[in-house]
Amino acid sequence: TRDLNNALVEVRGLKEQQDGDYFLNTLLIEPLGQNNAFSKSVGVEFFSKQKKTFVFRKAEYELGGDVNISENMELQGKKYIVFLNGDAMGKSIQGAGGVLVLGTVFKSIIQRTKATDYGKAVYPERWLKNAFIEMHKAFEGFDGSMLMSAVFGLVDEQTGTMYFMNAEHPPIALYRDGIPSFVENPKHYTKLGTQGQTGSISVSVFSLRPDDIIIMGSDGRDDILIADPSTGE
Repeated sequence: TRDLNNALVEVRGLKEQQDGDYFLNTLLIEPLGQNNAFSKSVGVEFFSKQKKTFVFRKAEYELGGDVNISENMELQGKKYIVFLNGDAMGKSIQGAGGVLVLGTVFKSIIQRTKATDYGKAVYPERWLKNAFIEMHKAFEGFDGSMLMSAVFGLVDEQTGTMYFMNAEHPPIALYRDGIPSFVENPKHYTKLGTQGQTGSISVSVFSLRPDDIIIMGSDGRDDILIADPSTGE
């Protein structure tokens, strides 16, 4: 009995240390995956549910490889909403590592763009291509041990034109006039960090209409139910 009690105390101690490590990672990830976009014409909503849940100091937290990011940005004198939905390889701590890398790199690209006249002078297509290359190079340094799927892009606040790229992520869903469909995307790329990725890079363009809803997600997106505005059901 004494040996079992000692083993239980030791396991509890190790569990507490592990949850403490998980908690520190959630503190690092939290500022990276935020919905900072504000617009009178484009609304952005987030929902995320991570695979790993844990309790630390009587509070419940989540940890995993899914991330959502949105920001306001200006290019060529036009206002854009920049968005990203990503899913890192692995669960819990491994996936969180991918989110830390992607979130840090993507946020750095956005802040660099906002801080320099040169960054604001590029066209949206060029900006997305540069962002894709930079994120891919960051993950390529892991030699295939860390990959990440993602869909990211820009929405012109005035015209509704959406520029986007897809790195082996589920296609963007479109809900228009009560009918669900997928946004056509002729060019798909392999996950960020995939070795040997070659060829030219192109950006997909799609024109959004008033009241269009686009949905991006890695898991669980097929379970979403959209209420009928006339009946509320």
